[in-house]
Order: sequence, then C-alpha cells, then structure tokens
Amino acid sequence: MSIQRTILFVDDEVRSQEALRRVLREDFEVLCVGNATDAEKLLEGEIVHAILCDQRMPHESGVSFLKRVRELWPDPVRMIISGYSESEDIIAGLNEAGIYQYTRPWQPDQLVETVKEAVQLYRLQKETETAGVDVKATSGHIKKVVSVKRGVPSSSTISTASCIRRKARCTP
Repeated sequence: MSIQRTILFVDDEVRSQEALRRVLREDFEVLCVGNATDAEKLLEGEIVHAILCDQRMPHESGVSFLKRVRELWPDPVRMIISGYSESEDIIAGLNEAGIYQYTRPWQPDQLVETVKEAVQLYRLQKETETAGVDVKATSGHIKKVVSVKRGVPSSSTISTASCIRRKARCTP
C-alpha cells in the first residue's frame, strides 16, 4: 500500500474546487480551501505534498501566499493555477515563491501528470534530506574510526606541526 499523497488546492471559486477534486481524486487526497487564511490553518496540522493555488483570490495573490508558504512550510511543492493570462506578476514571483509550475487553463490529463511529478519531486527532496543526514552520520563515524586507528581521540584536533613533534604519521 502506498502512502496517501495529499494535495492542497486554494481557490475562492467553489466550481474550480469541485472540478479539480474530480480530476485528482483518483490519485490523490485533495483538500480544498477558499482562501490563504484557511490554507495556513490547514498547513499547521496537515502534511501536504503539493499546493495548487489560484493566482487571483480576494485579499491576496497566489504568488504572495506561496511566498509566505515557502518561508513557513518549505516542503510542499508549490504551483500556480490561473484561468487568466496575467503571467507578468506570476513570472516576477516565480523565484521568490519557489513555484514549481505555472499552469493556465489546465487540461485534466496534463494536470494529473504535473501533480504526480510535483509529488515525486517532494518525495525526492525528502529522500535527499535523509541521505544528507545519513552521509553526515557516516562521515562522523568514519572520522571516529580513523581517529581510533591512529590512536587519537576523535574530539581532538591535531595540527601537522604537533604530529611531527610526536613523530606521528599524519595526513592533512
């Protein structure tokens, strides 16, 4: 059994929420909210793999909301969906908000594939984080083993000069 992949869709239009839920429900758990405030409340208690956000919402643009999400919840992959062609604002905010994808008028099959790719990216990022921790742990273990083999406590640092004075064999 695979882990449920959770998508958050932020859009003030109920019809858009219903349409997106219909398209994605076979492959994902789809959470829908109508504004950024409700989305933030949900993010405080849910693990979300990807966020799809409408650019045009009352009180705040999608890019502005996703910038804040990037700071507070950096893990979910962030995407903008827009039915309009006002791409200048979106393009200007792509790097600042760390937006993975900008989709305007979306096609169902294409959207499913894009969201699957986003969830895959989330998974890969998590695996990379875990691998980084493993490498750091392994590196520390290797240093300890080498220190023990050399007869030097792992916590001490020895300069080349002190190695020469002790006639110890050192490698920089």
